[in-house]
Amino acid sequence: MSNPTTFTPVVWTEQGLSKLLSASQQGISMAITHVSAGDQSYTPSATQTALRNEQQKVLIGGAEILNSNQLRFSALFDGPSEYPVKEVGIWSDSTLVALYSVANEQLNYKAADAAWLEVFTLNVSTLPSQNVTCSVGVNNANIFLTEELLTMTYAQTLQSKNLIKQAHQNMLLNLRLRKAGL
Repeated sequence: MSNPTTFTPVVWTEQGLSKLLSASQQGISMAITHVSAGDQSYTPSATQTALRNEQQKVLIGGAEILNSNQLRFSALFDGPSEYPVKEVGIWSDSTLVALYSVANEQLNYKAADAAWLEVFTLNVSTLPSQNVTCSVGVNNANIFLTEELLTMTYAQTLQSKNLIKQAHQNMLLNLRLRKAGL
């Protein structure tokens, strides 16, 4: 699992800001629903409506509001695709809201037939409104239970280690008994 990543500076797109203002005027929130990854590195522009070479787009897997200025959400990229991650897009349904890329820089790598789980922390303090939420998709990774899961995994690992030691001791005892002719 990746550590939470704060991509700064994120470029907010004109269409994303327009959608946010429209939602604010209607008294509703704009929901972040998807994250996409692509393999082109460049300096992003606020006029972009898509990533330059999108490889994969996935639903948000888990989300939480950290404070009035930050949202944290996860995205799980899996499947047979393999590509260097050089651009990341944040979507509200079919609208590219924000993107991140740095010219001549690779952000991550998605291996073939492997899962890449990324946790994003998005700073929304510069937006004209605090009406941004996250809409969790079907593939809810629940990675924000990490402390509880880590404790449980550690306990299970210790138990497994002790069972293996016990089985090894039983095998050694059995071997000694056979050598003794018992």
